[in-house]
Amino acid sequence: MTAPFAERGARPVRPVVPPPGATAVPAGARGPALAALAELREAAADLDNPDLFHRPRLRTRLHPGRLGGTDPGRLAEQAAASAGNRAAAGLLAVASVRAELRERPGQRPCFTPDALVDLHRLLVAEDPSVPGGGGLRRTDAHVVWPDGRRFAIAVPPGRPLHGHLRRWHDWTVTTDSPPLDLAAFGVLRLYTVHPFPDGNGRLARLLAQCDLVAAGLLPGLLLDLDGWVEARRAAHDEAIVAAADGDWARWGAVFAEAVTETARHRTATLTAHRRLLTAAIDAVREDRQAVGVLRGFTAAPAVSADWLRPRLPYDPGPALARLRRAGLLTRHPRLPGALVHPGLLALLDTPFAARPPEGARPR
Repeated sequence: MTAPFAERGARPVRPVVPPPGATAVPAGARGPALAALAELREAAADLDNPDLFHRPRLRTRLHPGRLGGTDPGRLAEQAAASAGNRAAAGLLAVASVRAELRERPGQRPCFTPDALVDLHRLLVAEDPSVPGGGGLRRTDAHVVWPDGRRFAIAVPPGRPLHGHLRRWHDWTVTTDSPPLDLAAFGVLRLYTVHPFPDGNGRLARLLAQCDLVAAGLLPGLLLDLDGWVEARRAAHDEAIVAAADGDWARWGAVFAEAVTETARHRTATLTAHRRLLTAAIDAVREDRQAVGVLRGFTAAPAVSADWLRPRLPYDPGPALARLRRAGLLTRHPRLPGALVHPGLLALLDTPFAARPPEGARPR
């Protein structure tokens, strides 16, 4: 911690450096988290590519000091573009993890520090609150909570920061910690090292999902961990600070709770998605070509004629037109040329904080 922060009364946040094989998740929290993930894997079994059902939310926590006077319309455009980049970053990250598993079976995947920087740049691209386009921080870092409490990250920029990122990577690929604990520690280490000026939380939560995918616990990028943090901000932040002071179990319990609740939420969403898609297919059961088009929604959240043509033995254009006339498909509000079932899109866009749709209970 630097002297200026000490003078301001900032509390230091020390980096968490667990030994090999360390655990953080209490036994009472581990079982529910693993059970919820198993239910989610079952609910996602009908999806051809669960990663495409990842729904990165629009970021609502902007920095007024950096954005004062910015046109609201322009901010909305940037927020939408940023969400698209976050989706692309997620798909790239999980694809890289799966590729590494194929190339090095038996070894835990982990981004190198340089690859982590590249992923961060993509993750925050066009975010109006992140000036400079990403990259490792070059100054001391501090965090201010809404209640005015200040925290200073104890890891200074430069060589110490690079050293912690190398240790983070080496620990991840060599530790024999259980997968849920590895994901929890991965988030915690990035939080407490705070390698980037902004976007550390988003990056850490994306990597946590990648860790769970790599371990076979999560079928794809389906957890709304960002939404959970927004809804449980105080408990989340207090647990991070407690862990930096050595109380790893408190953070492990919070992380497991986040996994449990977001997995259950997504299971309910996908269960309702399957039921709604089945009802739509039943409504056009006699139109086999329309049924084939609708089955495309198990592969992707939206379809288009160009996307369907190589996947169907017939021209999908006439069937798409019939489905539009029947009100079962409409234009996607954000993707030019794409079509959606409005009810399916509404389900997928339901954030964690919202109540699950009526009747949408895990089977």
